[in-house]
Order: sequence, then C-alpha cells, then structure tokens
Amino acid sequence: MICYAFPLAHEASLLLKHCTEKESFSIDGLHCTLANLGRRRVLVALVGMGEAAAGKNTETVFEHFRLKAFVLAGYGGALVPPLKVGQVVVSANFTSEAVLGFLRMFSGFDFASFCTTDEVVGTPEKRDSYARATNSQVADMETEAVAGIVRERQIPFMAVRAISDDYQQVLPTGALAAGFDAPKGRATPFRLLGYLATRPGEIAPLQKFVRGLSAARKNLTKFLEQLNAELPASW
Repeated sequence: MICYAFPLAHEASLLLKHCTEKESFSIDGLHCTLANLGRRRVLVALVGMGEAAAGKNTETVFEHFRLKAFVLAGYGGALVPPLKVGQVVVSANFTSEAVLGFLRMFSGFDFASFCTTDEVVGTPEKRDSYARATNSQVADMETEAVAGIVRERQIPFMAVRAISDDYQQVLPTGALAAGFDAPKGRATPFRLLGYLATRPGEIAPLQKFVRGLSAARKNLTKFLEQLNAELPASW
C-alpha cells in the first residue's frame, strides 16, 4: 500500500474528493483515510506542518501500517524566479533513486532541489539567502524530517510540491500566522479578521496568496492521480 502524506487538510482535500470507499479515523492525533484511488487502495495521512509534527506523525504511520511506498505532497515556495505558482516540482535531492528513474518517463512536472526551513520564506531577500545557502530552488517545512524516517525503512520515497508563492511575492506572514493554528492544523478565521482590522495593507497580499492555492492544489492532485495510475502494482 502507498501512503500519500500531506501536511495540511487543504492540500489533501481535492485528492480525497476523488477517492472512493473512504474510511477516516485518527490515531494519536494523526488524521488518516483509507480509500480507493483509482484501482489502488491507499492511505492518505495528514502529518502536520513543520518538521517536528511531520516527523512524529510519520513515525506513527509506520507503527500502524505496512507500506510499500511513501509520497509526501503539498505546497512549496519558489526560491528562484523561473518557478511559477501552480507549477508541480519533484525533489531531486530527497526522492529515492528508483523513483527518480521511473519519473523520467513522466511529463507535467519539473525536478528541483528542495530545502526544509523552520519559517515561512516570505520575501525575495530571504529566498535569495536560502537559495544561496542550500543551493535549492524550493522551500518547504517537512521534507527533510519525513525523508529521513522513510529512508530508514528502505522503501521508495518521493517528495512533490506545487508552488504556492513565487519568487517576487511578499507574503503577509503575520496574516498567515493569524489565520491558521499550525499545531492544531486548522484555520482561525475570527483571529484573522481581528488581525486584518488593524492591518488592512495585508488584505491584498493575502488574497493573492489564497488565489494561488487553488491552481497549486488542482495541479498537484492531477499529478498525483496520474502517478498513482502508473506506479507498479506491487506498490
């Protein structure tokens, strides 16, 4: 069985909508869904945002399920100008060699080097800094921790992200923090409204970011469904 893991429910929601025969449950705070995706029975797991939560919940996945492959998917930030919002990218530095060879027969995505950060990289200046320091093109907050745990099990691993914000965007990091409770993995709309009431200048950048998530999720889901249909049946 393959696990499709996502940090957040929003990232997974469209894929789950396309699944059938769904059975959802929680294990020690880890939200899971067993479902049919095409002809394959899969596990969809919400491992949480950030390395600590994602690492802990990935360990929980392996404590309760016997997996043959693990795909970590979600949104990622562009560290370099060529990457655009909605573009699907696969990690060339964390994905297993066997998977990389298989993916070279695919289209509709690009390879990139990923780095894992402990903050939202929200300005061109910060993106330049991370790109230089890590020689990477995409930033996320979970891949390194999850990849290390999966590699210990010696099963195929893939990290894939859809770009949610491009190089030039200045993200409203305060509004993003006010609008989402990362430890609990849920939106906090009333806290966000209170925050924006005193900082109206962040409304337009927030709206731009949110609009980009729709294209990112759609393209990510399409890629995952195509991948799922073509992966070896033995997985």
